[in-house]
Amino acid sequence: MAIFNLLLKTLLTNLISLDKPSLLIARGGVSIKEEPLWNTKKIVNVTPSGLPVSVDYHWEKQFIYYSEMPAGELYRVKLGDDGSVSPKKIIITTKSMDFSQYAVDWVQDKIYWIDVEKNDTLYVSNLDGTMTKTLAVLNRLVRMTKPILDPYKKYIYFTSSNGIERIGMNGKDRKMIYSDIFFIGTDLGSDMAIDFQTDRIYYIEKVYSRISSMKSDGTDNRQELTNVYKSKFLTCYQGNLYYLGSKYDLDTFMRYNPSTGATTQQDLEHNLWDYRIYHPFAQVSGK
Repeated sequence: MAIFNLLLKTLLTNLISLDKPSLLIARGGVSIKEEPLWNTKKIVNVTPSGLPVSVDYHWEKQFIYYSEMPAGELYRVKLGDDGSVSPKKIIITTKSMDFSQYAVDWVQDKIYWIDVEKNDTLYVSNLDGTMTKTLAVLNRLVRMTKPILDPYKKYIYFTSSNGIERIGMNGKDRKMIYSDIFFIGTDLGSDMAIDFQTDRIYYIEKVYSRISSMKSDGTDNRQELTNVYKSKFLTCYQGNLYYLGSKYDLDTFMRYNPSTGATTQQDLEHNLWDYRIYHPFAQVSGK
């Protein structure tokens, strides 16, 4: 009976928080911000000389990943059922001061990352950093945003000097799916996001101050939002597109519904270096 009550409570909590998911954020450390009152739970503090630049997670295994500048390392902690946090472990070490170009594969239990100091070499490893394998040398010419994964179709999407490309998770079948000579993405965080429900990729076109989308194969390109001058950090969840806007130089959490065109916002009262939608429904298991 106790197990049944626990499962029921977890299910109800997930359903209640479905429309208002928590955020895993990097700002002065790594924290979880929970709706509806935006209560903040600090997970880890960075070193006195460090600055968190990127976060990711694996919900099923309760792993939290983050990187600091200027260490150039990827760290991992594990959340316990009692709310405890394990000591951090170094998973990946690079020579990049602002290492943020990695993504956690929650389906195949892998980490994919790009080492910008080695001709943008694409690597894959286990979740603990072991069994590292070189997949491809991307040579993107300029330092761009972090990759995004489609672990169901087994594709990695990344930005290059003139557009958006994809490559198989085996390092093969590289293809440019969107090209524009004015395309540029220079933020540390993600300027792309994939909606698995509609099979669409959303991306920011900074020079045009707009957010556009296309099918994951590069077809059916269309504009979604215009006059979004300081937008950043796209992510998709439950059919909505989330991104950070700016209001009086502070971040604003924006939600856009592509079906209705409705946009809502929540002022965060501070600036974030990176964030992730933190919810089990954001990482649905696959085969």
